[in-house]
Amino acid sequence: MNQTLLLIRHGQASAGSDNYDRLSARGREQSRHLGHWWRKRGTRPQTCFHGTLERQRDTANLVLDSAGIAPPCLVLQDLDEYNHRAVDAHLGERLSSETPGAVPSNPEQMTYADYASIMRRWRDSHSVPEALEHWHEFSARGWAAISQSARQQQPDATLAYFTSGGIISTVLATVLDLDFEHCIDAIWRVRNASVTTLAYDGDNTRMVEFNNVTHLDLHHDPELVTLI
Repeated sequence: MNQTLLLIRHGQASAGSDNYDRLSARGREQSRHLGHWWRKRGTRPQTCFHGTLERQRDTANLVLDSAGIAPPCLVLQDLDEYNHRAVDAHLGERLSSETPGAVPSNPEQMTYADYASIMRRWRDSHSVPEALEHWHEFSARGWAAISQSARQQQPDATLAYFTSGGIISTVLATVLDLDFEHCIDAIWRVRNASVTTLAYDGDNTRMVEFNNVTHLDLHHDPELVTLI
C-alpha cells in the first residue's frame, strides 16, 4: 500500500458577512488556481472527499472543474471544521468576563493570544454544552475518518480531502505526534486553498509537504495568500 493523501484547505471564506461558510470571490479564485495547477501538473486524484460545509464542497467542485477531472467525490462529515463560533461564544465569553476586553466581539479580529486562550480552555473543559463538541473528540476524528476511508480505496491511489485548517492540523498532530501548542499554532497558520501532502502505507504516515501554495505564489499577488 502506497497512497498519496492530499489535504486541501477550503478557499477564503466570507468573513464578516451574513454567511461565513460561503466562499468569497477570492476564495473561488484561489480554488480555480489550484485546479489549473493540478491540470498542468497532471494531478488526478482517483477519489475525492469533502465535508458537509458549503466552503469545503464548493472548493472541491471548483478545483476539480478547473482541473478538468471528475473523480468520485464523497461526503465525509468528519472532515467538517469545529464550530469556532460556538467555541468562541461559550469559552470566549467566560474569558471576557474574567478579563474584560480580552476577546473582541468579532472573532475575525482575534489576536493569536485571544485564540490560544480559548483553545486551551476548550481543551481543559471538564464539560461543555451538549451541542458543543469537546476538543478531544474533534482532535481525534479527522485522522480516524481519513485513515479509514483511505484503507477502503486502491492501495496506490491518490486521494484528495477538501477540509479545513483545524482538521489538517489535528491530522498532523496525530501522525507527527505534535503537542497541543504546536497543533493550535498550525491551525492558525494553514492558508486558504493550501495543499498538505501525506504518504500513507496503511501502517505508517509521512509528511511530504505542509501548507503548499505554489499555485498561488505563481501569480505574484500577495493578496491571493489568505488565512480566513
